[in-house]
Parts: sequence; structure tokens; C-alpha cells
Amino acid sequence: MPRLILAVLFLCISAPAISAQTISDPQTASDPVSQALSQGDLYLSKHKYDLAIEAYQKADKLSHHTSPTAYLRLASTERKLGAFSMALDDAKHAEKVAGSDRTSAVQAHQVRAALLTQMAGKSTDKKLKEAEDELRQALALDVPQSLTHYDLGMVLIKQERDAEGVAELNAFVAAPDADPKTVIEARRVIANPIRGREPFAPDFSFTTKGNQNISNASLRGKVVLLDFWATWCPPCRESLPMVRGIDKKYSGKQVQVVSISGDDDEDVWRTFTTAQNMTWSQYIDLSDEVETSFKVDSIPTFVVLDKDGVIRFRQSGLGDSTAGDIEDAINKALKRPSDPALAAAAAAAQPPTKQESSLSVASDATNSAASTSTSEKPSSEEDAAIDQSLPVDLGTVSGNIYKNEDLEITYALPQGWTAEKPESLRDLNIRKIAAMRAAILQQHPEAANSLHMTAPGNADRMSIPCMRISAVRTQSDDISVDLFDRITKNMAVAQKMTVVKPAAKFTVKNHDFVRADFQRPLGSSNVFYGYVQTISGDYKLTIEMFASSEEDLQKIVDSLQSMVITDE
Repeated sequence: MPRLILAVLFLCISAPAISAQTISDPQTASDPVSQALSQGDLYLSKHKYDLAIEAYQKADKLSHHTSPTAYLRLASTERKLGAFSMALDDAKHAEKVAGSDRTSAVQAHQVRAALLTQMAGKSTDKKLKEAEDELRQALALDVPQSLTHYDLGMVLIKQERDAEGVAELNAFVAAPDADPKTVIEARRVIANPIRGREPFAPDFSFTTKGNQNISNASLRGKVVLLDFWATWCPPCRESLPMVRGIDKKYSGKQVQVVSISGDDDEDVWRTFTTAQNMTWSQYIDLSDEVETSFKVDSIPTFVVLDKDGVIRFRQSGLGDSTAGDIEDAINKALKRPSDPALAAAAAAAQPPTKQESSLSVASDATNSAASTSTSEKPSSEEDAAIDQSLPVDLGTVSGNIYKNEDLEITYALPQGWTAEKPESLRDLNIRKIAAMRAAILQQHPEAANSLHMTAPGNADRMSIPCMRISAVRTQSDDISVDLFDRITKNMAVAQKMTVVKPAAKFTVKNHDFVRADFQRPLGSSNVFYGYVQTISGDYKLTIEMFASSEEDLQKIVDSLQSMVITDE
């Protein structure tokens, strides 16, 4: 089946769009079909799209048009290139030739549903009903497929059939193999179905080259152009005059341009942005976290957000009409008033889940103060901040031994210390957080509504020494020292702390930890703050320690030698 791919836009592929693991392959590694598929994957990993397409076509031909894997990889690649009609056809071919391979048939239905949903417009668009039919056919194949429930729930909600959609999302959330990050978004949509009908920007937060804190909340009320690029990408460099012109044209208006680089060499990025006088907001996404959140797989990619954080324009590649299309989207977004319903949905806090755990630990002095102090009723904003900071406790304490079977850790608290569940320190923490927030927002008003803090302590002062252990789901097997170092340096800048000990690895019973220490002002005195992370099974542990001196902080760190992690 001959195919013609037209190069309408000039772009660079920033990451492999499809891997050999993405779609199941029933062929063995030694046969010609598998070899052609592997060759296609290799070309794709080297950003050679056209050659990848040719290799997948070769696999299709060698299989005598009987390989669902070849058709699925063609469909996925064509979708990336915007050739939706061709992708729909190839996904249909995959479903037809799948035969008894139910897994491939499910994947074919999922691909077609995703394409139809992406192509659909209003809630009454027939393509949404077609997408629903595809997903129901997938579910009828009786193959474990929690993600299909999620996709179906979202399609139903886009059709304004909220009750049915929420039921499917709840089925997804309850599935044991549900992806934790997708569960978070599913819970948000369940709480506010508007999030399922509008393309809200994913959560993001970072500090720019100019030490500006950028996040969903800090940008709310502005129209935003996000420019995903890299110094090594020719069309990205070619687009610089356009981006510079847009930044200049809308200067003084409620518009902010933010360039997010996919470079992996910070020195090259800094030199280039300085030499090119790129004075608008610049950030290097060394962890690929922002690119991944926005599902950017080719650059340049341009995204326009409206005042409520809804994506109103998105384009990958650079064409003759790109500048005009972006400016048109910005102008329309400027004219559109903020929608209270959208603003509320965009600002909705992440619902708590049992995939998070925390333990607040403090000295006897702290607990004494906590048991005798009273506190004022917090405002709703303060309540929201602490709700996000204090997830559900899953551990138990017997004597001075903290044990958490879910996290597979056992920890002997320092002598004279006791553990408290987060809620027992709630009111005290709220008052301290409110005071610290107010002090920081005096210097950084742009951080309003995006600053979330935890501060163990009583109502009058920071109770020291104290510590906090928290855990969140992760797919990582270890902690990168380089990434941890970049994160902690950004923390120091954002919170005006002095780095006392830079990021370094240490070992506890053959288990790797990373640590960085800081000194931070608190009133007329200073607090020493230790920040430690490690991996335990499916969780990333974060241990925060507060002390009045480096010596006391080191004593707390030394107590971590009693921690036993049994995930291995």
C-alpha cells in the first residue's frame, strides 16, 4: 500500500515516539518481520521519521499484510505526523488482521478511539460516539485493560454524559494496575467533570534562568505562549526571531512568553540564550518532566494557554503561517474573559489518595507545645495549602519504632522523640504556614496561590528539632544525584537558602540515599534544614529535617542509620 508523507511543517523529533515495548509483537526476534520492525524503531530513536515509516511498511509487506504490530506502529507514527486519516485506516487494518491476538485488537481500538477523540469538536460530534463504540468493542474482548475504562470515561464526559463517565473513571481508579499519574487526573475529573471537557494544561512548576517561579497558578490570569525548543534543533533556531517578535509585540499586555528547552547541556543552553539575547522567560527541562507532561515528542512545539490555563492552540513544527496562527490564538485568548467555572476547575487541588504516606516526627518539646496550644480557624486558602501537604498516614509506631509495611521501612526514632500523625499537628502547622507564606509573598507576589509549604512546629515558633517523612509513588529505580543537585539548587534560590552541604550520595545498610543541607533565616535566628531522598520499592521517600545547628542536624542524619528498607 503506497503512502506519501508531505513535509508541511519543519520540525525535529525530540524523543522516540514509539518503542519496541509500546505495542506487542507476536513475531520472534529472528524473523524478517521483526527485524524490519526493529529497524524502524532504531530509525525512530535516531529521529529519522521517514526511514522509520519505510521500515514499518517493509515489515507490513514481508508479513503479507498480516502483522497487526506493523499496522499499529504505522498508525502511531502517522498520528504523530498529523496524517490522521491514514492512521485511522492502518489501525483498522490492525484490528482486522489481529485474529485471535486480542491484545493487539484492543490496542487497535484504543488507537482509533484516541484519533477520533483528537479530531472531534463539540460534544455532539459524531466522532466522539464513534470513539465510544471503539472503546466498548475493546472492553468486549475481555482483556485486562484498565486504561480503556479511563479513555471511555473521558469520551463520555466529553459528550456531557457525566454520570456514565464518572462510573468508568472510578473503575479505572480501582484497577490494581492503574498508572498513578493518570489516577491523579482521573480523580480530578471525577471531582469536577469540566476538566474532562476542556484541554487544561497539566500541572507544572519550575524556576527560570532569571529565578522566576513559573507554575499553572502563577500564570493564571495571563495568556501564555509556551515554546518548546532546543539549541540543537534547526527549525527551533529559525523560529527565534518569531518568538522574540511575539514577546516584544505583546510587551505590557497580559501575555507571557516562556521558552522551555530540551537541551541536556546547561552550559551550552546558557551561552546560547545569552548570546541570542533571549530576555523572555527561559527554562531548561533537564529532567524532561515538563515536556513529558505536555506530551511533546517533536520540536518546536508551540502551546497557547488562555487566562484560565486551558490550551487554546497547539502546533508542532514551523511553517509559513505559524506566526500568524499563534498571534491569532493569543488575540482571541486576550479578548476572552476569564470563566469562573474554568478557573475553579483549573485551580482544583489534587484529591488525596492512599498512594501517598507521611509521618511527622518531633521532639518531646514539640509535642508538649502541640497539646497545650490553641489556634485560630484557618482560612480556606490556608486549608487548601495544608490539605495538599498532609497526605494519609499509613505507618504505625510502637515505642520509638516507626514501621510502614507499605513502604517496607522500619526506623528507630532518635532518643526522646515521638511520632505524631500529621492531623494532630494540623492547626499548629496551618498558623505557621500562614505566617511563612505571608513573609515569602511579600517578596514574591507572583507565587500567590502556587506556594505550598509544610512547617512542623507550634503556633509561636518553629519547634526544633523536628523532621518529616513523606512518600509518593514513583516509577524510578534510583535517585539521580545530578538531578537531585539541580532540584536542590533551585530550592535554595527560590527559598533564599544557603547551601551548607551540596547534594551527595550516602549509604545506609547498602541502600543509597542522597542528601543536601541548607541554612535558612527564620526571624532573628537561622534554621538548618536537611533534605534527603531515597527509593523504597514503588515509592520515593523524602525526609526533611530541621535543627538549630549543623551539629544537631548531623545527629538527626546519623539516626537514619537505623532505617531498614526491605524492598530488596
